[in-house]
Amino acid sequence: MLLADKQKQLIADLAALKSGQDRLALLVEQARKSPALPASERVEANLIPGCLAKLWFVAQLREGRCYFDCDSDSQVVKGVAGLLCQFYSDQWPAEIAAHDPAFLGPLGITQHLTPNRRNALAKVWERIRDFARQAAVAISPEPVFYDAHNHLQDERLGPDPARWLSVCRQAGIRYLVVNGACEADWPVVRELARQPLVLPSFGYHPWYLHERTAGWLEQLEIQLDAVPSAVGEIGLDRWKPDLPYEPQEAAFLAQLAIAARRNLPASIHCLQAWGRMLELLQQHPRPATGFLLHSYGGPPEMIPAFAKLGAYFSFPGYFLHPRKERQRQTFKHVPADRLLVETDAPDQSLPADKVRFPLPDQAGRPVNHPANLPAVYAGLAEWLAEPLAVLAGRVETNFLSLFGGVLRRQSGHHPAGGGKAESAGDKGG
Repeated sequence: MLLADKQKQLIADLAALKSGQDRLALLVEQARKSPALPASERVEANLIPGCLAKLWFVAQLREGRCYFDCDSDSQVVKGVAGLLCQFYSDQWPAEIAAHDPAFLGPLGITQHLTPNRRNALAKVWERIRDFARQAAVAISPEPVFYDAHNHLQDERLGPDPARWLSVCRQAGIRYLVVNGACEADWPVVRELARQPLVLPSFGYHPWYLHERTAGWLEQLEIQLDAVPSAVGEIGLDRWKPDLPYEPQEAAFLAQLAIAARRNLPASIHCLQAWGRMLELLQQHPRPATGFLLHSYGGPPEMIPAFAKLGAYFSFPGYFLHPRKERQRQTFKHVPADRLLVETDAPDQSLPADKVRFPLPDQAGRPVNHPANLPAVYAGLAEWLAEPLAVLAGRVETNFLSLFGGVLRRQSGHHPAGGGKAESAGDKGG
């Protein structure tokens, strides 16, 4: 449970009592019932100095989470200190380090404590915070984030990509894979490839196949020759109303063949065509480096078959919405070495309470800022019940496994930077 949710629940439980004295009395009663620390932990090294009543405090890190315990000769001190220990136990270090315990003040508990007891409580919080900060640094000094799919060329993000790319860099994002969707936006993606952070990708999205020119495949090869890049976004779509399916397979296979011949990672869109997608991938050449099923929304039962063919699966922030429970559950079946994360910016927005970088388009409507990527990581880490640093390290390894060949060619093509890219519409799946 996130600390914010835990805090709401605790406040609601304590506020149900009539007064601060009643709340303090409840804590004292809980302290009397709780077991004492074993003698091996009631030692000088665990004593908090400066307290009239002895106060012992113990902290430890287990499987990436912090756990705290305390004991005291005073049941009042033990009760309030125990509340803090219980509240912060089983939480990630970075989350604890960023939290402010001032919420206890309005509950009227601390005003019934003597100055010495308030001092003891403050020192318990300092111990908790300092331990969490040290643990967070030990786990990961600076998590690094990789956006496996977006459409930063989308005009809704505005005319100044350097501005929001700078925000992305400050947010800890190292690379963004920017996917072209049609001939009209390939030159824009190619221009974005000059920016640090951007790894370009060129392809014809099934939604825009009606815009193809006679020489579209030759133009695609020209873009791929011009700058180290991936292939995509390509795919199949039986979901979009009035979208002809007949030309989709031929266009998809033609682009997949190019990716296989050049051994370039391909970013694949699929909606309501998972069975046929699996058949085509089984029957035709695929890039040896692998391919990405972006915003994977297929059934969990198909994941092993896709993974056997070389698939990676990217999780978008859109799946953090409460109504996307099925999609989240599906990602618990993705192999650890095939998981990636994406924003699909400017589309597939996160739930409002998780958005860290609000961004209006030119008409004032909210769109998904690519710098929300760390929030997608955080939401996914919480769902998978693993430390953010562990998830970030795993995704980095997977990203470099899929896109590392392009990045190596890119580093020899122009000065190395990072890259940021995302999808040009809500094309998830």
